[in-house]
Amino acid sequence: MKKILVVDDDFEQRDLYVSLFSESGFDVVSASDGLEALDRALKEKPDLVFTGIIMPRMDGFELIRNLRNNAVTALTPVIMFSHLGREEDKIKASSLVNTDFMIKGYNKPKEILERVKQLLQGAKPKSLAHDEEDERQPRQFI
Repeated sequence: MKKILVVDDDFEQRDLYVSLFSESGFDVVSASDGLEALDRALKEKPDLVFTGIIMPRMDGFELIRNLRNNAVTALTPVIMFSHLGREEDKIKASSLVNTDFMIKGYNKPKEILERVKQLLQGAKPKSLAHDEEDERQPRQFI
């Protein structure tokens, strides 16, 4: 059974995704901030980490940096989940190895569950936090 580590300081959000993933047949562990998540990840060795960004003690970006610097978790897929959907967070997340970015309220739980399954089957991370037009047209950089 694949194991998912769900990380968020918002209990309701964390519980929502713990339930979603558990009911879908995954083994799920949780943490309330990045520091606790790092400890759990090193002990539990999850197959995927699903994390918020803004949290006490250690934010999601620092958590990923620490995961990538450890041989045990260096290649573990991560989905960063933001309620703000800030463009700078999306860009920063897209520059991280094996990391996807999704937005609360924009990406439905069904989409998130499908993406989790894809990543656990070896799909490469991509951001789902964009509209279809963005996907069809190449981005222009000026």
